[in-house]
Amino acid sequence: MRKLYFILFIGISITSRSQVRVYGRIVDTTNKPVASANVLLLNAQDSVLVRGMLTNEGGGYNFENINAGKYLITATRTGNKPAYSHSFEINDKAGNIDMGAIQLEQSDIVLTSVTVVAKKPLYEQKIDRLVINVAAAITYAGISALDVLQRSPGVIVNRVNNSLSINGKDGVIIMINGKRNYMDMAGLLQMLSSLPSGAVERIEVITTPPANFDAEGNAGVINIVLKSNEQFGTNGSYTLTGGYSKGEQASGSVNLNYRKGKINVFGNYFFSRNHMQQVWSTWHAVINAGKLSESYSTDDRHAYQFMNGGQAGMDYAIDKKTILGGLFSANYRKWTMTSVNDATVTTNQKLDTVVAIINDELHTNLNYDANLNFQHEFRPEEKIILNADYLWYKDNNPNSYSNSYYDGVGNFLYTENVQSSKLTPLKIWVGTLDYSKKISKKADMEAGVKTTLSKFTNTVEVSRVVQNAWMADTSLSGTHNLIEGVSAAYASFSMKFSEKNSIKAGLRYEYTHSELSSETDKTTLNRNYGSLFPSFFFLHSINENNSINFTYSRRIWRPGFDNLAPWVIFLDPKTFATGNPGLQPAITDAVNLAYTLKNKIVTVSYSYTSHPIILRPEIDPTTNNEIRFVENGLNMKNLSIGFALPFTISKWWNMQNNIQLSWSQHNSFYKAAVRIENTGYYVTSEQNFILPKDLSISLSGYYSSKNIWGLFTSRPWGDIDMAFQKKWPKKRSSLTFNVYNILNTGGRSRSAAIIPLQNLFVKTDNMYGYRGFSLSFTHNFGNDKVKGKRDRATGAEDEKGRGY
Repeated sequence: MRKLYFILFIGISITSRSQVRVYGRIVDTTNKPVASANVLLLNAQDSVLVRGMLTNEGGGYNFENINAGKYLITATRTGNKPAYSHSFEINDKAGNIDMGAIQLEQSDIVLTSVTVVAKKPLYEQKIDRLVINVAAAITYAGISALDVLQRSPGVIVNRVNNSLSINGKDGVIIMINGKRNYMDMAGLLQMLSSLPSGAVERIEVITTPPANFDAEGNAGVINIVLKSNEQFGTNGSYTLTGGYSKGEQASGSVNLNYRKGKINVFGNYFFSRNHMQQVWSTWHAVINAGKLSESYSTDDRHAYQFMNGGQAGMDYAIDKKTILGGLFSANYRKWTMTSVNDATVTTNQKLDTVVAIINDELHTNLNYDANLNFQHEFRPEEKIILNADYLWYKDNNPNSYSNSYYDGVGNFLYTENVQSSKLTPLKIWVGTLDYSKKISKKADMEAGVKTTLSKFTNTVEVSRVVQNAWMADTSLSGTHNLIEGVSAAYASFSMKFSEKNSIKAGLRYEYTHSELSSETDKTTLNRNYGSLFPSFFFLHSINENNSINFTYSRRIWRPGFDNLAPWVIFLDPKTFATGNPGLQPAITDAVNLAYTLKNKIVTVSYSYTSHPIILRPEIDPTTNNEIRFVENGLNMKNLSIGFALPFTISKWWNMQNNIQLSWSQHNSFYKAAVRIENTGYYVTSEQNFILPKDLSISLSGYYSSKNIWGLFTSRPWGDIDMAFQKKWPKKRSSLTFNVYNILNTGGRSRSAAIIPLQNLFVKTDNMYGYRGFSLSFTHNFGNDKVKGKRDRATGAEDEKGRGY
């Protein structure tokens, strides 16, 4: 099977292309330079967009690493007629091309626009992040945002442990539109599984965030950017998707933008409704006094998941230098499920007890964020931005259980009725001030301050029927409150020493105060700590086609709110979950070295984490009950080597291959010191075939060898997807048919924690997704001369991610 993945998805041949630099100037009718003009490099045959940029103060533009082909340049600016260069050709013998001056003329009328079809690459490597352009892969149509993440280079999704990792490291911060999400990771993964990919524009994997980001996040940040109007896009678009995978699937999204005079109004909305079937299996065992006790359960889950959300905002230009804006966003998710669980308990492989469990679950998440922002430009390339945010979350998760017990020969014993609920409201206030200035032609600086106050309540109630009356189980019930304040200040400087060498260095300081209390203990936790977090980036351009990029950063991994509160809930009669108020934050130092050759990228990354936060299962030798909680390990080391290898085989066939080799060592403690090591790899490939009449076919696949998560080792997994797409460029529409999980293996997750010397035996085998298909229709509408909303982030951009 492993050979099959490599044969199907690693290229048959590699074709090298000549790459050169194209440059020139944009001037007006008096030959004065025109700054901030939009310059596009287009394919001469079909006007497909290859590159785009704004001119600098001298009216100059520069496109590097251009492949062989025929091109033309177009320049536009508000109030001017579009200008076009002559077509030109780049071949194997071409040198750098000076296009000279292109002149823009004044226009008193609005001209009919030129339709430009933007084809971004699937992956773009920036100085500090990997950008995944979701719309560039047609196999991403009709699936969820979580499915896209699972297929992304270096990103591992573990739905059993409800965790995410980047390059083998846990502690990932999830941001949506530059704003952190505070949901617990289990709820967050469920939310992303209901977020349609059609609502996502791109995903940014930021392994070494700069100083203006919060230092939170051991492995880095994943920023999911929802669709909005591009700078030169239309004023609206929508996507509708329908499909089937062991149940009906439906989703849709729409975004709008309106600009007139000093006012810009924009917004988007998305929804999804999915009917799902899942089968989850767990097994754990313990040896006590020579007896082997085993507990096994199979959970047949039938669920409906509904989600809708969106945002609406407005920018008002007070004058040419000052903008006042507001943004409101909200999301609502509803999960309803009925499951039938068959659990067995054996002693020395002899059946002892059988439990039939019927579980009805309701899980709702509601959150909103209100933002006010102010931006003032003192002079070109010097500005100040102020943000004020209020975020509110509510997580409600009631369950009912009907447990019927039988003995080993099938005789009925008794019925137990249990109800549980978990209610978690969360309030967050955020204020930020950011200042940036160009110190000289070669130097820039940024500085800012931020303060965040969070208030959180977690109430768990468990009750049972005793003598025909509901009685509270006080050992499993309780209310906990957390108040946390984080204050931060940062400064960073960027400098270009020469045409070949540039650096960016920053320093951030954060001070944290946390208070955790309960109804019975007013000082469960009272903690204060402050730390410095440096970051450093160095870029050296060897020549036009070769560059080296080095980065270093220090990050903090704070415990999630849900992990601190010592609540207890049960997953089945023998499996429980709880929090740990003794958790300490973890610190990670990470370095990254990247080498770029034309459009090929090789990266080497190493990180060391002290006291990582890991999932720990504990088996009671007397009762064979399993308790799951998180604790601090000793340390964690990760080394990875990644290859991003795009190839153009011909005009009708191109591919993107990604290979990641990794080594991980997790040192933790379970009754004694435990060391777990793993050497593995992760491969993804996207094959695109461009056919006549705007038809295209895409074949993609991914495969992961086994991985480790603290005490757990996951088994290999992977799958293949295939998609067919038809475009109607003049109608600005497309239709995509997608078949995903073709091998029916991508929706399965298996892991185990087996340490015989410490009497630990735990296995999970969960099937959460099956082979399916979808049909997606996308249409752009409106005036494509409408300017898109300004790119900006709010003050809460780093706030939504630690969990409740």
